[in-house]
Formats: sequence, structure tokens, C-alpha cells
Amino acid sequence: MNARITSTFLCDVRLQARNGFYYAAAVVAALSIVLLLLLPVQNLAWLLPAIIVNNLIVNGFFFLSGLVLLEKGEGSLEAQIVTPLRSSEYLAAKVGTLTLLSLAENLLICIAVIGIGFQLVWLVIGIVLGTAVYALAGFIVVARYDALNSFLLPAMAVVFLLSLPLLPYFGIGQNAIIETLLLVHPLQPILALLSAALQPASALDVGYGLAVGMGWVALLAWWANRTFRRFVVDKVNSSALDRRRMSRRGGWRFDVNGRLARRLGALRSLGPIDAHTISRDEMLRWMLFIPVVQALAIRWLLPTILGAAEEWTGLEMTPYYAPIMGYLTVLIVPYLWGAIIGFLLLDQRDEQTLTALQVTPLRLRDYLTYRLLAPSLLAALATLLVMPVTGLFDLVWWAYPLLAFSVAPMAPLAALALAALAANKVQGLALMKAAGIVLVPPMVAYFVSAPWNLFFALAPTWWPAQMLWSLEAGQPQWTIYFFGGMLYQIVLLSWLVRRFDHLMHE
Repeated sequence: MNARITSTFLCDVRLQARNGFYYAAAVVAALSIVLLLLLPVQNLAWLLPAIIVNNLIVNGFFFLSGLVLLEKGEGSLEAQIVTPLRSSEYLAAKVGTLTLLSLAENLLICIAVIGIGFQLVWLVIGIVLGTAVYALAGFIVVARYDALNSFLLPAMAVVFLLSLPLLPYFGIGQNAIIETLLLVHPLQPILALLSAALQPASALDVGYGLAVGMGWVALLAWWANRTFRRFVVDKVNSSALDRRRMSRRGGWRFDVNGRLARRLGALRSLGPIDAHTISRDEMLRWMLFIPVVQALAIRWLLPTILGAAEEWTGLEMTPYYAPIMGYLTVLIVPYLWGAIIGFLLLDQRDEQTLTALQVTPLRLRDYLTYRLLAPSLLAALATLLVMPVTGLFDLVWWAYPLLAFSVAPMAPLAALALAALAANKVQGLALMKAAGIVLVPPMVAYFVSAPWNLFFALAPTWWPAQMLWSLEAGQPQWTIYFFGGMLYQIVLLSWLVRRFDHLMHE
């Protein structure tokens, strides 16, 4: 390793530590270990490869993409072309640091869950190759974009394509033709190596994983180098950098000195501008349809996965499917809308759009009220729509709008948590990875009898979950959970608003 890679490697380690990558990985590892140990299953070797792949997607694809977007925003990525650091060395340092993070996280999970009874060499190689595949693919995609909200939709499409072998792995679409075609998929050799590390495998499977996995890494490394030259070097050399920054699509903009703001009032001007932004922003347009797609997947796809899991584990999971997935369904839409709005607020903060508000008649708190009220209403309406689509709920008619209304504040909570607790988009991605911890307490509380489950009430997600299950059981306590949850969410929102306001006025 030459001096350039070494210094870049150490710089990336410090950058990732400062942005909370290691804290997020530690939280996810601890959470995964607790959940896996709570499962009444003797052998979890069949499930660990899928869990590892999920961690590789976040650590490799999304973390590297976040780092690149941060460097683009600061101008440091473009500055790389006037330094001796080569593009291959830049990519090697990024992939290397994220690989170490993935190794530490996933090895800890495996040792804690199944002990040391696995093939360490194949597990390490599988994690190394998998991180490289997803990280290089992430760079190939993100190099084309300058803002997170314009990047997220194509990123989700690419991640779905890169995860296709997980479907037959869970028993969906298993047949000879599909399994043969998937042999050339970049994830298939990674799964072969991870499975060989945790379960008995033939030398042919291991050889296939090594040869095809390294072949894909080499191909993606070549592609990523070409992408660096095309979307970084060539753009700077053609003096397109200034034009690209002026036409950045990230965030929702408005002219703070425009006639409409002066004549009609700033708040009234934001509605038409946001409508125009949604009409031209592909990610925001798709946000109107993504919840329905998720609901259809819950209705038609997940039961098949559940059936396969029951065969592997020998456990009857069907009685728990409806209440647990019903709870997650109620929170999917607010969480998704909140994440998008939170990243948009981070974009606006980075671009100084929110700072410009301080010289307009519109107060920051009034702007936040408008910005967070809209996703709350949209989240409530979308939740009301997706609940009957999933086929998981059997409630009286008036319970549906009450549930949708009870989880609506989750959207501004998630948005403000990102905007107030993350210093930039990279920290936002790390926070999103760790934020999954708030979804766990209600699922654990489901199996804990009263009054012990009250210990989980500190999680805001506990209240709507208890309300849902009380309504399904016909218990009158749902009113306590409804009003208590609303009050608790208002208290948390007030604290986050004050923190965000203080952050903007520092």
C-alpha cells in the first residue's frame, strides 16, 4: 500500500468515524444479535447470509454514495484531479475502509449468534468481495448525481436488481432456468461463499464463488474508474462544474425576493412551488406510488417468504405475521415520507437555503410548520390507503382513520430527527441505519405481558402498535394509547424543533 492510499485510507477512517458510521454499525450489530438470539431456532446458519447481504448493501452501496455526495458538495471530489491521487487509489481507500467496517460488524454478529463454528476464510472473503461489489456499484450510480433526493430512486432500483438472488434464496421463483441465469449475477457468488462459510458446501461451489466474485469486482472496478473520469475529471475539464451547481436539482427552492412572496405572503407562495417541484422531481413523484407497491408486496410476496421460513425453521410463524406486519405497515409510510423530507431539509441546510429564510418575513418555525405539516397529511392519507390493500387488518371502519391519524406525526418526527441530529447527509445515512432500533421495542413488547411491556413506552413507535393491537382485540385501552401517543409525539416534536432552531441560529 503506497503513501497516497495510506493517507487517504486514514482520512476516510476519520471521516467515517466523525459521521457516525461506526456507532451506527455497532447499534445495528447489537440489535441484530438480540433479535436473532430471541428467535426460538436452533440453527440460524440459513438466515445469516441474507442478514450479512443487507448490511453490505448499507455499508457498501449507501455509505459510499453518501461520502461521495458529501465530497461533491464540499468540492473535494473534483479537487482530487489536481492531486497525485489516482482514481483507482481513491476508490481502493473508500472500498477498503468500508470493508473493514463490514468485517467488524458481520463477524461480531456471526460469533455472537452461532459461535466460532464457521469457516472464517470463506466468510471473510465473501464479506470483502460483497462490500467491494456494492461499494463500486454505488459509486457508478452516485457519480451521476449531485443531490441525495435525485439519487435515491435510481439507487433503490439498482439495489433491487443487485439483490435479485435473494428471492430464490427465500424460495420465491425457484426453478432451473432462473437459478442458471442467476449464476452470472454479481450477488450469487457472494451468497455461495457466505453459505459455504456457515453450512457444508462443495469445492465446486467455493471455486465458483471465488472465481466469479473476483471477476465481478474486477469488472466493476474498471467501470468505476471510467465513471470517475467521465463524471468527475471530464466535467471539471470542460468547465461544466459551475453550470451543474447552478442547476442542482436537490431540495425545494423558492425565490426569497420574488414578487409572489412579497405580494401574497411567503407561506402561500410555497404551495405552488412545491407542486412544481414534485412535478419535475422523479423521486417525489414516485413517492406517491411507492407505499402502494410496498402494500402489494406485503399482500402477495411476504407470505411466500414466510412459508419458506416456516419450512426451514420448523416454527409456526403465521399467527404472528398479521399483528407484526400490521404494525410495520402502519409505520412504513410515515417513516418513508419523514426520511425523504429529512434529507431534503439537510440538502436545504447545506445549500444555505434555510439560512436565507432569516432575511425574509417568513420565520424559520413557520416554514418548518408548513414543511412538516404537508408530509404528515400525505402520510396519514397514504396509510389510510395501504392498510386495506395489505389484507392484514380486520377493524371497524372508524379505526382506520384513527390509526392513520395517530401515526401521522411520525413523519415530521423522522424528518426532524434527521435534520436536527445529523450534521450532513452522510451522518443522515448513518442515523437512518441506526434508527431501525425504534422499530424493535414494540415487536419485543408484543411477547411481553403487562405491566412489563410498559418499559418499552419510551419508543414513540410503541404507542401506535399498542393501539392497533388493542383495537384488533376489541379492548377499550386503545384510547389511552391514542391520546398518550399523540401527546408523547408532540413533546418530542417540540424538543426537535427547538434543537433545529438552535442549530440554524448558531
